[in-house]
Amino acid sequence: MGLHLSNSLMIWNQSVTGAKQYRVDDQFWHPRVRESLNILGSLMKTEEDWQAFHHAVERQASDRADKMLAGIAKYLAHPYRRPESMAVEAARLGNCRLYDFGGEGKPILMTPSLINPHYVLDLKPGRSLAIFLKERGYRPFLVHWFDPGDEEFGFGISDFVMKRLVPFLDHVVRVAGGPVPVLGYCMGGTLTTALAARAQKQISRLALVAAPWDFDTEKPHAGKKYAPVMAEALAKLPPGMPLPVDAVQTFFTSVDPTLNDRKFRKFADMNPATEAAEFFVALETWANTGAPLPRQVADEVMLGWYRDNQPGRGKWLVDGKPVRLSDVKCPVWIAAPEEDRLVPQESAYAMLQGLPDAIAHDPGAGHVGMMVGSKARSGLWEPLLKWLEE
Repeated sequence: MGLHLSNSLMIWNQSVTGAKQYRVDDQFWHPRVRESLNILGSLMKTEEDWQAFHHAVERQASDRADKMLAGIAKYLAHPYRRPESMAVEAARLGNCRLYDFGGEGKPILMTPSLINPHYVLDLKPGRSLAIFLKERGYRPFLVHWFDPGDEEFGFGISDFVMKRLVPFLDHVVRVAGGPVPVLGYCMGGTLTTALAARAQKQISRLALVAAPWDFDTEKPHAGKKYAPVMAEALAKLPPGMPLPVDAVQTFFTSVDPTLNDRKFRKFADMNPATEAAEFFVALETWANTGAPLPRQVADEVMLGWYRDNQPGRGKWLVDGKPVRLSDVKCPVWIAAPEEDRLVPQESAYAMLQGLPDAIAHDPGAGHVGMMVGSKARSGLWEPLLKWLEE
């Protein structure tokens, strides 16, 4: 929240300075707005015109900053609290947990990213992929990485795959009495790709949702752009110190620095009693919750993945061996939206070239919206169910 406040206030406090800079140097502005500003500049005939323009910018900036603050206050005061999940703890290894949604359905293992909380896959009633699958004949098992404990803080990515995901998969396979489908979301999809390469006979199908693989994409993205900055920050941390959650949030904010300002100003106008307002609070709380990232994991992701593209080049090691897509023998479903600004579609679809049996699907929404937004059911959940049933 402190990041949102400081970032938004900086934007609006500097807006008048930016407006004055335009008068001095019109090349200061982005090409997409330069034409409009040139038209505006042609209307400025006198010094009084320029002063009126500067005052108008100052008033608008002040109004927007006030509205953003009102939206944050409204969010903090909202009474919504996430209801208790239907899932119960089925297994625990260190500080990592496996939750079981119960029932007599077909077991499926679901794996989220290591960074944000697991419950984006079970956000709230009506916005839960896990419950959707349970109501349609499945028994979801959901991995919860939780806050890293003493053991996990010494883990690398390979440890999370081999010492956490493999035993959790073993548990689900025992319940099922045979191979099970596995779903991985975001970074969890990259991890489950390695899992499928290492536990071929235990996975019947693999669904990958916005799972990054090739980090050397033509389309620019925040990860590639800011990885060198994050690498420099990591180098300045004391040896072994985990990457603080605030640093991770700064990385996400860099994708669209004005997004949170726009979101909270929009929320300021919402009726707090509506489902839309509850959804906003639920999703924003999820997005702003996280845990420190173990240092070795942070190094591997920022340097090994984003800088060196080890997965895409076949150089990523898990259990001491390269993760080869050709070792994934089960059918694979790759869902990657064109609108995703965190994981470019090109990065996820790169797996299609190396997997023996894979198909692609565009959910038609953003990175998070495809999982819990208004298009989630038609764009992701139902196509996933259809593929699982084929």
